[in-house]
Amino acid sequence: MACEAGAFTGRDVVVYYAISCPEVQPSNGDYTRLGMMRGKTTGAEWETADATADMSAAFTQENLVTYKNISFSGDGVTRKEDVYAQNALKRHVYNPPAETSNQPYVWLKIISPNDITEGPFMVTSWEDEAPHDDVATWSIEASSAGQVDVRDVGAVITITTQPQNRTLTVGDNLTLTVAANVSDGSSLTYQWKKDGSDITSATAATFTKSSVAEEDAGSYTCQVTSSTAGSVTSNPATVTVNAA
Repeated sequence: MACEAGAFTGRDVVVYYAISCPEVQPSNGDYTRLGMMRGKTTGAEWETADATADMSAAFTQENLVTYKNISFSGDGVTRKEDVYAQNALKRHVYNPPAETSNQPYVWLKIISPNDITEGPFMVTSWEDEAPHDDVATWSIEASSAGQVDVRDVGAVITITTQPQNRTLTVGDNLTLTVAANVSDGSSLTYQWKKDGSDITSATAATFTKSSVAEEDAGSYTCQVTSSTAGSVTSNPATVTVNAA
């Protein structure tokens, strides 16, 4: 019988992000995993005000807390694959869109075996490093932009395999696959969608369609649901169908 392990490693901490304004909390399905991370750091720091006066006991300085700042920093390995999501976040930091008032706002959800930290942040620093003799890396720093919540860990769905883009010819067979797990081991259900609409009877982890036609081209996603952890949606897979 193995002894119970009380410690956990950095690999056990997962970071998700969603581009959204501070006052609009994303749903679980809006979050994307920020992948290939090597280090993650969170912290809380309070600003203080000097409250010392002539009645302070024993000539001791007194302070009151005023504002707090929740900070996040991390670094990761640069990869070309979009599935790791750092490129989309980098572009948001460089050129924040009008949808976030031209500010680099993001919501972060940092899940560890101990707790979940979730809230709006403003990305204050993004850096890419490409040394001559080491792997190319990136790093990020962010400060809270509103109420950041720390709560107990609930069940979490993690998509481990995303559906991939496909290029087919009319008459070919289409197969798309998603793989996921949930932290409490509860059962999962699946619903495939094409261009945002449910596909009838497409409720398995693998979606197949025989003899595709040109109208089957589009953007496909899979919504994965657990009764204890809500729902998450896979990355979209673009299916292109060329004439025979």
